[in-house]
Amino acid sequence: MVDIIVWAYVIGLFIFMSCKYMAYRLQGLHYFFLDYCYFHNSVLMCFLLWRLVDVKWSEQPIISWSAHMPLSRWLHGYGDNASNLAMSTAVHAVDNEMWWRPILTGTPIRRDSWARLIVPSADRDYRFDGVYLPISFEILTCGYVLAHLTEAEVISSFMFFFTLLAGTFGPILGAIFMWRNALLFHSFDRMSSCYLHLAPGIVQSLLLHRLFTSARREIESLDAGRLYENVTGIAKQLNVSVGRLLPGVHTLMYNMGDVSTAAADSATKVGSTHRGPARLISSVYSTLTAKQQQLRFTQYAATHQLEALCGYGTLCYDLRRAVTYGNLLRLHFIMFCVWQVFYHTFNEWRRHARRQWWKKRLAKLERHQRECVHLTSATETGAELLHSPAVMSEGGGRGSPAERMTSYKWMMAHPPGGRKGILARFVLLFGEGRLPTTVMFQVTQWLLHMFFFTCSYPFIHVCFHYMLSAWPLMVLMLAFALLCVYNAACANHKWISKLQQTASKGMEAE
Repeated sequence: MVDIIVWAYVIGLFIFMSCKYMAYRLQGLHYFFLDYCYFHNSVLMCFLLWRLVDVKWSEQPIISWSAHMPLSRWLHGYGDNASNLAMSTAVHAVDNEMWWRPILTGTPIRRDSWARLIVPSADRDYRFDGVYLPISFEILTCGYVLAHLTEAEVISSFMFFFTLLAGTFGPILGAIFMWRNALLFHSFDRMSSCYLHLAPGIVQSLLLHRLFTSARREIESLDAGRLYENVTGIAKQLNVSVGRLLPGVHTLMYNMGDVSTAAADSATKVGSTHRGPARLISSVYSTLTAKQQQLRFTQYAATHQLEALCGYGTLCYDLRRAVTYGNLLRLHFIMFCVWQVFYHTFNEWRRHARRQWWKKRLAKLERHQRECVHLTSATETGAELLHSPAVMSEGGGRGSPAERMTSYKWMMAHPPGGRKGILARFVLLFGEGRLPTTVMFQVTQWLLHMFFFTCSYPFIHVCFHYMLSAWPLMVLMLAFALLCVYNAACANHKWISKLQQTASKGMEAE
C-alpha cells in the first residue's frame, strides 16, 4: 500500500507540475517554479527515485573527462581518496569510541565525513570520471530498501529524509494557512496547489510508519535481561552511567527510593573507591545489586516495553538521539540556503541574459531605424512610428527584463496580509530598492519557515520520543486537509454572495 501511494505521488507530481508550468507560461508568468514549494517537491521526488530505482550503469564511460580535460584527472582518483578518508575516519572512531555514538555510525548527521554522507560507497569508484550509460533499471519496494541499506546508504538516506521532513511539516504545511489554499474541485490550479502542499506530508508519514514499524519489531525481539547486561558492560568500559545508554534504567531509578538508587549507581562503579578486602566486598555487593537491578529492569520492561528497551544499539535509540529541534532546524536551514543559492543564481543569470538580449534587440532596431531614415529621407519621428510595430512584434513576446512578472515580483505585489500588512512593512523596512527588499524578503521567508517548523515540531517530538508512531503527524495532515476544505467552503460562500448581490442589482435595475 505504501509503495502504491509513493508512486502515485511521483506520477501525480509530474502531471500537476507539468500542467502548472504550461498554465504559468500561458499567463506570462516566469520563474514561478523556483518557489520553495516546487523546489521541495522536486527534491523529494528525486530522493524517492534515487532510493527506489536501482539503475545499472555501464562499466566504461561513454564520455571520459580525463580524455578531454587532462586537468581533471583528480576526478578519477576521487573514489579511492574518499574511500581511504572514510576508512581512516571509521578506524579513528573505533579507537576513540564515545558513549554517545549510536550503532548506526553517525546516524543521521553526526560524526561522519561529507564524502560518506553524500556519496555512497558503491558509487565512489567510477561516478565522477565521465558520463556513463544506464543499461537497465529495477523498481524496488520500500520494505526491500529499508532491509538492504548499507551503513553509508543509511547515513545519506537519513540525512536527506530528515531534511525533507523538517520542510514538509514546517513551511510546506504552513503555506496552506498563510495563502488560504482551498480544495476547490472546479479549479485545477487550486486543487494542484493543495496537492503540492499535502502530498509530501502524506508520503513521508507513510514512510515514517514503515520505519517505526521496523523499530517496534526490533524492540519486541529484544531480551530485556541480555540487553541490560550488554549495556552495563559497555557503560563500565566507557565509565558512564547505565541510564545514559539505556534511558529506561534512568526512569526506573527515578521511581525507586534513594537507597535503591544509590545501590544501583554503585553497581556501575565497581572498585572505583575501594582497595584491598574492601574492594572484594564491594565487588560482591555490587554484583548482587546488579542482579537485583537487572531483575527489576526485566519486570519493568514487561509492562513498559517501549520505554525500557529503547536503548543503545537499537534503531529507536538512534532515532531519538538524531531527531531533535536543533538538528532538524539546522538541516532545514541548509536546505533553505541551497534553495536560495539556486534561486538567485538562476534568476540573476536569466536576468543578465535577458538584459543582454534586449540591448542587442534595441541596437538592431536602432540600426534599422537609421537605415530607414537614410534610404527614405523620412524624419526620425516618422521612422519611429514605422518601426514601433516591429518593436512590439519582435520584443513583445519576450519583453523587457523590467516588465517580466517573476515569482519575486508577484510576491511583492501580492504579499500575505496586503500591501499594508506587517509582512509587507517588514520587507520594506529599509526602503523599496532592489537590494534591501531582496535581503529583507529572504529574511522574512526564513523567519516564517522557522515559525511554522517550531509550531509543528511538538508533533514530530511526540512521534519520535514518546509514541514511536506516525499517527500524530497523520492527525496533523488531517487537520490541514480539513483546513483546505474549510477554505473552499469560505471561497464558495463568498462567490455565492457576490452572485446573489449581482442578481439582486440586476432585478432592481429591471
